[in-house]
Amino acid sequence: MRLRRLNLERYGRFTDHCIDFGERPEGGPDLHIIYGPNEAGKSTALNAFLDLLFGIEPRSRYNFIHPYPTMRIGASLELSTGVRDLARVRRGLLDGQDQAIADGVILGELGGINRDAYRAMFSLDDETLEAGGESILASKGELGQLLFSASAGLAEMSRSLTGLRGEADGFYKFKARSGELSDLKKELAGLKDERDRIDTLASEYARLTEVRDRTSGLYDEAIADRGRVRTRMDDIQRHLNALPRLTALRTLREQLAPLEGLPEVPFGRREALPDLQKEDVSLATRAAGIDADIGRMSGELDAVVLDEPALEVAERLEGLSLLKSRHETADKDLPDRRLKLGEIKRSIAGLLARLGRPDEEDPHRLVLAASSVGILRDLIETRSGIQAAVDAATAELSQAGERQHEAEAAIRAAGGDIGTTEAGRPGLGLLAGTVATLRSGDHAARRREASRSIDARKESLAERRASLRPWQGSADDLSALAVPSVDALERIGATLTTSSEQMALQSGAVDRLDRERRRLEAEITAMKTVAGVVTDGEAAEVRAERERTWAEHRRCLDAESADLFETAMRRDDFVAEGHLRHGKEAAELQQSLRRLAVLDEDLRQAREQLVEATGRWQAALDELAATIATLSPALSGGMTIAELEAWLGLRDRALEARTELKQAERTLRDADAGAETARTTLRTAMDTAGLSYDEAADYAALMALAQRALDRETSLEGLRSAVKVSTADVKTREKAFEKAATADEDWQANWVQACARCWLGEEGATPALSTVREVLEVLAALMPALELRSGLGDRIAKMEDDQAAFDAEVTGIATAIELPVEGVAPLRLAGLIQARVQEARDAVSAALAMRRSLEEVHERRRVISEELTVHQARTVEMTTFFSVDTLAEVARKTQESELKSGLSAQVEAAEQEILEAVRVGSIAEAEIVLDTADRSGLEAELSQLQSRFEDKDQRARDLFAERREAEGRIEAVGGDDAVARIEERRRTALLEIEERAERYLRLRLGVLAAVQALRAYRDQHRGSMMTRASEAFRTISRSSYTGLATQPDDDREILVALSSDGGSKVASELSKGTRFQLYLALRVAGYHEFARTRRPVPFVADDIMETFDDFRAEEAFGLFAGMAEVGQVVYLTHHRHLCAIAQKICPGVRVHELDGVR
Repeated sequence: MRLRRLNLERYGRFTDHCIDFGERPEGGPDLHIIYGPNEAGKSTALNAFLDLLFGIEPRSRYNFIHPYPTMRIGASLELSTGVRDLARVRRGLLDGQDQAIADGVILGELGGINRDAYRAMFSLDDETLEAGGESILASKGELGQLLFSASAGLAEMSRSLTGLRGEADGFYKFKARSGELSDLKKELAGLKDERDRIDTLASEYARLTEVRDRTSGLYDEAIADRGRVRTRMDDIQRHLNALPRLTALRTLREQLAPLEGLPEVPFGRREALPDLQKEDVSLATRAAGIDADIGRMSGELDAVVLDEPALEVAERLEGLSLLKSRHETADKDLPDRRLKLGEIKRSIAGLLARLGRPDEEDPHRLVLAASSVGILRDLIETRSGIQAAVDAATAELSQAGERQHEAEAAIRAAGGDIGTTEAGRPGLGLLAGTVATLRSGDHAARRREASRSIDARKESLAERRASLRPWQGSADDLSALAVPSVDALERIGATLTTSSEQMALQSGAVDRLDRERRRLEAEITAMKTVAGVVTDGEAAEVRAERERTWAEHRRCLDAESADLFETAMRRDDFVAEGHLRHGKEAAELQQSLRRLAVLDEDLRQAREQLVEATGRWQAALDELAATIATLSPALSGGMTIAELEAWLGLRDRALEARTELKQAERTLRDADAGAETARTTLRTAMDTAGLSYDEAADYAALMALAQRALDRETSLEGLRSAVKVSTADVKTREKAFEKAATADEDWQANWVQACARCWLGEEGATPALSTVREVLEVLAALMPALELRSGLGDRIAKMEDDQAAFDAEVTGIATAIELPVEGVAPLRLAGLIQARVQEARDAVSAALAMRRSLEEVHERRRVISEELTVHQARTVEMTTFFSVDTLAEVARKTQESELKSGLSAQVEAAEQEILEAVRVGSIAEAEIVLDTADRSGLEAELSQLQSRFEDKDQRARDLFAERREAEGRIEAVGGDDAVARIEERRRTALLEIEERAERYLRLRLGVLAAVQALRAYRDQHRGSMMTRASEAFRTISRSSYTGLATQPDDDREILVALSSDGGSKVASELSKGTRFQLYLALRVAGYHEFARTRRPVPFVADDIMETFDDFRAEEAFGLFAGMAEVGQVVYLTHHRHLCAIAQKICPGVRVHELDGVR
């Protein structure tokens, strides 16, 4: 399949836009580049192509302009059946007439692959390229996985296989100590232990109840005793802890007594004192420094003297500066300008001499008007063309005459008539059409092809008849065989299959049930013999025997009957006691007996069903043997249904070969009949054309004679055409010569007129063209020289005026400021004036700066004074509070007040701790209690109580454990369904093990099948794909690697990259970028492998060269060009330079731009 044109009629941002890929180029690569900037619609075009093939997705991202129901994509596709115009809308696929058609038209060309498979196999972008590189790493270089993932585009295969293996190993792994199976087995064992633990007898239940009630009372008494001892211990410990605190309290009171008269410092004053002391020193220092600065600056300001006359003339300095610059410029330029003026005058005199007018008084008169110069120059420029046209027309007229004479001589030599313009035989046109028609029929080729086909069909029929042995006979005999119907064979085959499955199923069921029955019988025997368990029936028989002997004893009342009754009664008591002691085992025995009865019935039914299935199977075999015998006695009656179907398939192939042979024979007969008809038609056409021929000549000879006649007439017609062309050419050249001569005459007249209009024609004779050309060159130089002379004269006069004005201004200013002017140069005097004025200005600036600085210092002194006032007020407030004179004394009083506050807080804390320990109403009562306490007696009592507390605590713990154990066992026994719930959990665990085991087996078998399939794919494709991938990898790595090789590794093969320096690396150990290049090489080889066995489809790559340098891009486009030799390749990009690289590598590449698409 190939995309010839993609019509984006209403899709995404496109409306009625077409991307025309054209027809496939002959003998060149079918490579296309779609270029456009970001957001131009490249990805939209790719998705449109996929939607065309597989249908517009219900939740399309490209309905933001055109609503989903109106979206439409069109295309022209080259299919195996020809070129078709198709369109895709929401409801399905349409043909060129907008009629609905099946999607199979496209899907059949794609081999049934879906959208995801197409994206994986035939498209490539940055994400898939990176994922492919990671798949090489995950596969650890395994060859089969790499080849298959490259061909199918499944970059995640290695990771998927690894994940499936990991899931299977997580359930069970050989010799592993952990796993889900191990955990489930442990859970089963734990459930068994729990069931055994809670399955308790009634006598044990009564004992546990008595233990629970008894230990509950004892535990309550033990807890109460332990609490009383604990309370007394806590009281003693608090008194002992309070004694040291009382001593500390009295020490604190002694330290606090001398500080009782100090006042409490208000909040904030303690923190403000250090800042106040620093401000006291800082403000005094700053005030003294500012006073000194004021005195110094006032003296400096008084010493400044101002130059008033210089300041008055300061405004005239700007004008003086401008005049000075002009004066200096004139001094520098005047000599050069006067010298240059003299040179220009000499140059003008030379130009006048060249014009032949050295005595011309007014040179400006000689300068021509622009219109006159333009006319003369146009005439000069057109002269060479007119002369060349005259020369060329003369030469071409002569050559045309010669060609006319040669053509007339050639037609006479061929025996033709110059005056005849049509073919001499009117029937030759009919003959030419007949020959062309007969050649297109090619009856001889059809006959040769039919003959070869007959030979091939006979050989094929013989081979296919031989494959039917032991049957022998003709093709007609084979066709006459009584072949069973397909329905009959399917019915027999289905019967054999189902009956075989039933036989296998019932046989397995019989074996399983038989094994289960033997196991139950052994279990029942073991219960009876080993554990002494009797069944309910046996117990009933013993009880009946006891009742019988009792009745006999009552009737006889003798010693013998009494002994028999005693024996029966003892046996009944033994059985009853055993039944009570082994109640659980008896229940299990009864359950086993019931299961044995059910198994016997299931076994009987399974055997009956096995006999029925065997009978159906044998009946189907007999029917099959009868069918084979009816078909042909030569066939073996022991053939299976598959062998019979295969033989019938071979028969159908033989009959097809028989049909093809008959068709080839008919084709041969048709070709012979067509050849005779063609000979008759050709003879009729030759008679019409008046050609003579041999009546016995065959078709080939007649065709050759007719072709020679046609060739001769074609040659004469060509010569007549040449005569016509040469005659017409002579007439055309004559007209061209006349036109050139007229143009030459017109030019001569215009030249005389143009010269007469100016001084060039004053002497009467018209000057020559070369003379006028030289005059125009001289006049072109004369006009600028005249203008330059006038300009220099004017400039020199202005410079002399500027010098005079400067001298007058300098003298006036110097006189105003009383500077001497006699004998001083003007420039020197200007410098003195400027220096005097600058000194006056500097004095004024200095005085102003001093005044501003003095004002700033006075302002600073005022601020300091205000700060001193505030500071003194705060200081007085501090000293008055403490009744002292200085801040240093205030600081000492503050420290003493802080000490008093700390001691008071410690006294309050100690009193509170003592009150909490002694637990009385006041601190005085607490001191009395502690003073009367005996410390040694309290410590001795505490030691004794600690020993008693430990004994009582251990006693309580033991009683609690005993009660808790009894309660737990009683709760476990209970009247609930705990045992049933445990059994349910056990069965659930068994079912989970069964399900997970089935999942484990499917995973293992699936992974094994995938590995085997990959090996088969590797063995099938390794040759061609490895060769092509190796060459592609060498190309794209620019010979850094020379190719690829394989290496055995246990039961697999791994891919190895061969370095140019002689080394090698396993594919999974390559760098990230190199892995990307290897994956690209494998994808290229995979596409070639696909195209080798199937019809190729378009391959699309979306800007995968973002990180490629220009050299790598060149090699990549070389690979794409190779792919484009076998299929269509489309590359999407927003990089302009990649288009240039592609055109350099592949000149035939077609670039389609999406710029400005709306």
